[in-house]
Amino acid sequence: MRMPGSRQRLLLTLAVLALVAIVATGCGRGVWPFSQGSYPVDIFYEMHYQPSHKAHEPPRLSPPASAVPWYGAVAPEPTSFAGSGEHIYATNCLMCHGATGQGDGPVLARIIVDYGYQTTDAALLNPNLTSEAARSLDRDGLRGAITGGVNLMPSFAKLLTEDQIELVLDYVEGCLQDGDAAACE
Repeated sequence: MRMPGSRQRLLLTLAVLALVAIVATGCGRGVWPFSQGSYPVDIFYEMHYQPSHKAHEPPRLSPPASAVPWYGAVAPEPTSFAGSGEHIYATNCLMCHGATGQGDGPVLARIIVDYGYQTTDAALLNPNLTSEAARSLDRDGLRGAITGGVNLMPSFAKLLTEDQIELVLDYVEGCLQDGDAAACE
């Protein structure tokens, strides 16, 4: 048999236990007297998490001076190494095709080892630019590979201007494939 006030005592006991549990777990952190700040109700105790408060943001870093921005369909003319197919090749192609164009670049080597990529002797799929299959391609075939991308090779149509693509083609055909010393400069 229950006593008349036992239900009220049970509810009061549960309420006190719930309050103790909230305080013990730290859920009452933003309410006075448990806040970390100096105000009775400290809502903004960490200002850097508030998007409306810009004074505590760290300074924004500038991009590196050597970064190449993407301009879309019309890229500005470069000011350095503008007439060097060798420099453009070294910047964009060497990592896969290698310094001598034999498909022995460090990125392609890693793709072969880590991901099991298989090269082939097909003209457009062979990363060795000095192979017979690659030599059999005419200038338009090589240009199509550069602008359209092939297999793992990305398209460079939006990264290089037409003049830069022509410089790369001159370098690949003249220096890498034919060994012409004048084209290698």
